[in-house]
Amino acid sequence: MNHPLPTSPEVTPTAARSPGRWYYGWNILGVGMLFQAIVFGIGFFSFTFYVGPWRNEFGASRGDVLAILVLVQVVMGIASPFAGRAMDHLSIRALVVAGSVCFALALALSSQATALWHVGLIYSALFVAGALLAGPLAAQTLAAKWFFARRGMAIGLASVGTSLGGFVLPVLVTYLIATHGWREANLWLAALVLIGITPAVWVVVRNTPQDKGVAPEPDSAPAPGAMPVTFPAWNTAAILKQRAFWVPVLAFTPLMAAMGAAQQNFAPYTEDLGIDAQSTAYLVSLTAIVMVGGKVFFGAMADRWDHRWLFALAVSVLLATLIFMTLQPSYPFLVLISSMLGFAAGGFLPLLGAIVGSRFGPAAFGQVMGMVGPFTTLAALGPWVAGAIRDSAGSYDAAWQIFMAVLIPAALVIILLKPPPGAR
Repeated sequence: MNHPLPTSPEVTPTAARSPGRWYYGWNILGVGMLFQAIVFGIGFFSFTFYVGPWRNEFGASRGDVLAILVLVQVVMGIASPFAGRAMDHLSIRALVVAGSVCFALALALSSQATALWHVGLIYSALFVAGALLAGPLAAQTLAAKWFFARRGMAIGLASVGTSLGGFVLPVLVTYLIATHGWREANLWLAALVLIGITPAVWVVVRNTPQDKGVAPEPDSAPAPGAMPVTFPAWNTAAILKQRAFWVPVLAFTPLMAAMGAAQQNFAPYTEDLGIDAQSTAYLVSLTAIVMVGGKVFFGAMADRWDHRWLFALAVSVLLATLIFMTLQPSYPFLVLISSMLGFAAGGFLPLLGAIVGSRFGPAAFGQVMGMVGPFTTLAALGPWVAGAIRDSAGSYDAAWQIFMAVLIPAALVIILLKPPPGAR
């Protein structure tokens, strides 16, 4: 149900923290990085290493396997508004724990699958619940509620967790699959999810500084004579009327489609180039570790630079990456490509979070980020389209060229984004 829109100020702390004292919000960010690392490191960064085993065991094509990823992202898009609203109104601690249990069940149950559609069914329910409740949405919402003056940097650091998982988990997953097979590997990974996430989240995480009984981070000092920034108590109808909602949707969807196409097809792409799975795992890990630097850079700069210029930088690097991927690169050249892909991908989560947080405020952050999901679901087609083109054409070149063209409207529409309230 929608409600009236009384204007309320952004949370402005009145209780000052003692200088030099450790701010508890950093503990929150650390745990947020942990649960994202485990869930996304296994679920998304390592998905590409299941393409071969599932093709062989179930007699499926690349497109068939990647269709599971499309299904997962479509269901995530449909469910994300509900998850986002829950983040603003329920205990995030309980939601993340529930998500980790669902994700572990998805891994354990899929290990017993006898057909590819069984995997698809399990992933579209339990995997989705885990990725939504114990993923970037929860970590970024916590960052937005705990940090004020350094919100962009905090959101960027929170999103680093996915990249750290991408650095560590692909090597572990490929080792487990190679030594134990993918079924037993999933059981070991399910245990890792439960043991690695649940205790830390339950002990550390609270929704807001007030819930923990600590003074929040002070807000940034306003310009002389400037009025405090205020945000409405947003409802769904009001959010959907804002240009600040639609411009990111239209700009980030093509970017996400192109990025997902390159990332999720990377192992099959390097297989075509004659690169073995373990060597590709090192490249994926390199992408993830460079993504860490990219997220820190984009998050920190989001507090200082025009968001439109930062978006243009991410698009430009990704465009150059796709061009290089059409050149049949050698392994040393793939090191450069992996690094560029990681830097460009690093801009997505912190920049989108900074745009939403600075234009809608922390109280509605989860709701707005959740509402973006259904509209960016089209990006889920990116990996499937690239895989299907490869199956029919025998090469990824046409796919990379299509996604180069897709990036052009993304770079143009971001120009329409207005500065946030109170921008100097």
